[in-house]
Amino acid sequence: MFGKTRIPVYAPSADKLVRRQYVEENGHLVWFWYTRTGVIVKWSIFLGVTVLLALYLVLGRMHAKRRVNKGLKPMAYHNWLLSRQEKAGVDPRYAWPQATYTTYPAPGYGPPPNGAYGMHPMPPPVYDPNNRPPMYEGGAPPMGGTKVDPMQTGVTGGEYAPPSGPPPAAQR
Repeated sequence: MFGKTRIPVYAPSADKLVRRQYVEENGHLVWFWYTRTGVIVKWSIFLGVTVLLALYLVLGRMHAKRRVNKGLKPMAYHNWLLSRQEKAGVDPRYAWPQATYTTYPAPGYGPPPNGAYGMHPMPPPVYDPNNRPPMYEGGAPPMGGTKVDPMQTGVTGGEYAPPSGPPPAAQR
């Protein structure tokens, strides 16, 4: 009984589908959304969604503030409408951590002995009107204490020697 009954499939042609979207206005076919009624429908939908969103935000915040003022935690769906400070009054997870102060210096820190700081000697000024090269007090730097290489060729004594003979030919 069920297998023998066939319901005809409604498959409108593309022409009928396209024609449904157009309306005749003043003897011309106009797309429905550009007619006066279509524009009113579009703006009504837009303004309706905007008003609903604004109502949700305003009323949700009022409801959340009312719950916090009663000493209750805000609900999950409007928890994000409150600031951390407002939530901290009822939920300790949002309270800022308490500041801890110590009245003793940690080992190795604190005021230096005899009121002196362990500083290095003052470097020479960057600009010297007498055009002297910068020099620190205390004489010449120790051996190896400077980064200037006196031999600027890059080759020192017998440390490096080029290999003997011509370079090997490039192989393919």
